[in-house]
Amino acid sequence: MASIKVKFVKFLMNIFPNKPKYQENHFVQEIFRHEKYTSLSQQEKEIFLDRLVNLNIKEARRKPFDLFFPSHSFKDLLIDKKVLDLGCSIGGTTIQMGEDWKVKEFQGIDVSEESIAIGNRFASNFSSDTVYGFSCSYAEKMSFADESFDAIVSDDTIEHVRSVKETLLECKRILKKDGVAYIVFPSFKLPFGGAHIGSVTKTPFLEWFFSPKTINGAYQEIVAKWGDDLNWYKPRKESEGDWAVVKGGIGVNGTTYKKFLSTANDVGFKEISFERIPLLLISNTASKYPIVKFMSSMLKPLLSIDFFKDYLSHRLVFVLKK
Repeated sequence: MASIKVKFVKFLMNIFPNKPKYQENHFVQEIFRHEKYTSLSQQEKEIFLDRLVNLNIKEARRKPFDLFFPSHSFKDLLIDKKVLDLGCSIGGTTIQMGEDWKVKEFQGIDVSEESIAIGNRFASNFSSDTVYGFSCSYAEKMSFADESFDAIVSDDTIEHVRSVKETLLECKRILKKDGVAYIVFPSFKLPFGGAHIGSVTKTPFLEWFFSPKTINGAYQEIVAKWGDDLNWYKPRKESEGDWAVVKGGIGVNGTTYKKFLSTANDVGFKEISFERIPLLLISNTASKYPIVKFMSSMLKPLLSIDFFKDYLSHRLVFVLKK
């Protein structure tokens, strides 16, 4: 029986309801179960997926990972290095970074076997001086040998892992001495999108008042009432739990600035720094409207205060040195 809190959050979500839509220009892993995709021939699927990877590369070039780290020159730091992309999806962003930074080898991991297959097929036909490889793996237990990588990059993945501590322990293990992890992810307290519930509601600020478990409970109840036309987006049986991690659901672990910082310290990284990136500074809205970018930049001094980091950061951006 649903708790009173879950019922109340469900009520709030339904004030501004939303439903996921099939997208042909932006990849989401649920697409593999949509009838429009499954009905394609193998050749049509390959053409479609190659187009998605190319769009992924194009978007990454327009809004590169580098923007989160204005005080770091990756082109100088990572040239001819071996780098891991933790949470690589279909690999387009990985390839964009590798080409731009001219790294020697770029490995990527993701929990989706289908996404990894797409990345490897695309990379096998992609001409480059960089060696690319993609493998299916959980961040908490990677198959790489100790001290394998000069650097790790991770964009919008840490909020999904089952254990942040085990993930960071693995990152530290596979980094070489003085290796660096560049981590970017939304705080759970981010006012728009921290809980990843946009597929069911547009009601804002729920993350400020309710736990991930409560929000996920409300999310699952709403999804359970969807009709057969949305079966492609519903969580699979094996993903059920306190939060859904692999095949659907909101899939977030509730990580905030203080939680992540405390965990990184516990793991024993010798240097931990935080990049102040104000809300909306790196967004399509800011690039379209200069006034938004200007107003966003005015928030930067507030990010010197820990309290505001979760609420006014566009993303939580950390640099961890082994």
